[in-house]
Amino acid sequence: MRRTEKEMTDPRWVSEVLGAAPYLVLALHDDTAPYAVPLCVALVNGALYLHMATEGKKLDLLRRNPRAGFVAVVDAAVVTGESACAFGMRYRSAVGTGTCTVVEDPEEKTQALAAFARKYAGNDPGSFPPEALAPTVVVRLDPGAVTGKRSGMG
Repeated sequence: MRRTEKEMTDPRWVSEVLGAAPYLVLALHDDTAPYAVPLCVALVNGALYLHMATEGKKLDLLRRNPRAGFVAVVDAAVVTGESACAFGMRYRSAVGTGTCTVVEDPEEKTQALAAFARKYAGNDPGSFPPEALAPTVVVRLDPGAVTGKRSGMG
């Protein structure tokens, strides 16, 4: 990272950003250009969980090549200045790469979906009936290299 004074290396700090992010942008390999898509994300025991429909471009791409890049941002806001050149951004972010795996284990899938429910709905549904699990694909993104960065946070 060029601006090392903005780099955050504490794994707990990075996990806090990943856990608090309202969404994550997942970058996948396409034949002609990168393909990036925002997705809801839940952090469980260091793994990032994503969910998606049982078919579609992102699922096709990650099945062809499970390596992915990602970025998550929290606390983003424009910082005004005296002139246009003096404006900036305040934010905390985590950027990384990892490997995606479609979750087949029903228990792991249930734990991931429960984490989504706690994060986005504020409750724990307990269990999910099998018919609710079938139409949803859960993907585990195991991060490899992750870099944290903060800017304008004082």
